Amino acid sequence: MKTKLFAESPPSAQGWLAVGNGHQLYWQTSGNPEGIPVVWLHGGPGSSASPLHRRFFDPALFWIIQYDQRGCGRSLPAGEIHHNETVDLIADIERLREHFSLKSWAVVGGSWGGALALLYAQAHPERLTKMLLRSPFLCTQAEIENFMEHPPEGCRTRWEALQSLVPQHSGESILAFGYRVFCLEQDVQQQVELAQAWMAYEAAMNVYPAPAPTLGLTGNDTLIARYSIQSHYLWHRCFVGQNILAYSHRLSEIPLTLVHGDQDALCPFENSLEIQRAVPQTKLVRVKGGGHDLTDPGMLITTFQELACWS
Repeated sequence: MKTKLFAESPPSAQGWLAVGNGHQLYWQTSGNPEGIPVVWLHGGPGSSASPLHRRFFDPALFWIIQYDQRGCGRSLPAGEIHHNETVDLIADIERLREHFSLKSWAVVGGSWGGALALLYAQAHPERLTKMLLRSPFLCTQAEIENFMEHPPEGCRTRWEALQSLVPQHSGESILAFGYRVFCLEQDVQQQVELAQAWMAYEAAMNVYPAPAPTLGLTGNDTLIARYSIQSHYLWHRCFVGQNILAYSHRLSEIPLTLVHGDQDALCPFENSLEIQRAVPQTKLVRVKGGGHDLTDPGMLITTFQELACWS
């Protein structure tokens, strides 16, 4: 079986879709417009579509749809948190499907994108032909607290650098401080400093158990927008008011595959076990020693091989 990703290629079409209240979603398509339609839901919250994601699909067989969620990446306005809640993002996925005149499509989501995929599938099960979730996030308070306050030892140095920015007299958690800085105040210098430390810590958590990476330069405006969205969502527990699997019975007819590393520091492997218990037909592929990062060799090859089964 082929184990190398498909060659990198530019999107064949791109544009913006107005979804109301001033928001415009940036979208791009690639591959074969007559092929199997598949939409990739990116992670975050606050991240964006990546050229890497479309390389998992044979461009001769798939029509690959990618987009940036509200306030993310090239969507406009960048970093906008108003009229930006999970219910809006679920509605946006349907707007995209309708925009492309598709009766149904396959859905892939990783991390936060996995949470969105679960919620979308429970709201619109008839629109999914199949679904793959990589390292899914379940939007629990425990996951958020573990991420923000309880890093593994290998990530602790960068967590301490982030923690050091929180004024001791404030009594705030990192998340409470971040929400105030990014979403309630306008001190750009403070936002930049906090965003850079947050990015460094998040990158370490992402690749764990591998060593923390050396980071390249990222524009300050991009970082502020990213962590405005992330702090907005995490502070509100991603606007998921109940168990994310509350309507899991609606997934019973959807072929579902899970790929999850058992050393994931951001979204614990137990998340996929919980999904499998709720959705018995689920295929769960455990990546031994795998972390959260999609480019972790085990995660990358396993995800690619599972998606190859869709051809």
